[in-house]
Amino acid sequence: MIALLAASLMLQGTAPTVGDTVWLGRTVRVPAGYAVRATDWEPADPIELLGRGRVVLTGDSARVSYPVVLWRPGPHTIELPGPLLLGPGGTVDSLAPVRVSLEVRSVLPSAPPDSSLAPQPRAGLVSRTVVSLTPVALLWLLAAILLLPLHLWWRRRGKPARATPPVVWSDPLEVPLARWADAGEYRAVANVAAARLRVAVEQRVSSAHSGLDTERVLAEIAAARPQWPLQELGHLLRALDDVRFGVLPSSEALRLSRATIEMRDRLLRDAA
Repeated sequence: MIALLAASLMLQGTAPTVGDTVWLGRTVRVPAGYAVRATDWEPADPIELLGRGRVVLTGDSARVSYPVVLWRPGPHTIELPGPLLLGPGGTVDSLAPVRVSLEVRSVLPSAPPDSSLAPQPRAGLVSRTVVSLTPVALLWLLAAILLLPLHLWWRRRGKPARATPPVVWSDPLEVPLARWADAGEYRAVANVAAARLRVAVEQRVSSAHSGLDTERVLAEIAAARPQWPLQELGHLLRALDDVRFGVLPSSEALRLSRATIEMRDRLLRDAA
């Protein structure tokens, strides 16, 4: 066993407090041809190791130190592990551990012994306050003062004017269609006229609904109402389709619309 040359305590500052980083170390002599390694150390609570041991060589000596932190105030006796000496030929020798005494101060201010709170006497009974209706009465009075002028102003607005009755047209679709035709919306006129005639047909022949095309509608009418003027009805529906899709001149839309009214009335009379 190689003899220990010196052992000392190295601290970062004096009188450390709880939570401060403290370097604990010792200095050993290193013979020629030997290397020094810090021994792995797992200190017990309340000491916490912050990193691996550090070895600093100075001439024929080496300083082995460990960064630690202590979490409990008061005096502490810490046992530092002995470092390892690696010799030539793979020989390994270890030095004996050393004990280090350290005083750690608390971060809390010291309090005198008589700073504890003395027991207080029992509190007396708390008397109940007197219940009064005065706040409620004042609140109602204030509400009446504020809302009464508003109520009187609201009643003086006068009676509401009577609503103008809507104008009832003999044919509610005819007047809008005439306006649309004057505005150049011929395709819209043809769409409404065709829809009006198709709805009248569907009311009498449910199978000829608006989801079918013109030829299918005519086929359903021929099967259900063979007495109807199928040729005129088919010519009128096809002409409306031609206006809707731009085959016929658009100026025919209003004339065809009037023809659908006549055909609708005729079909309703025949169906009756």
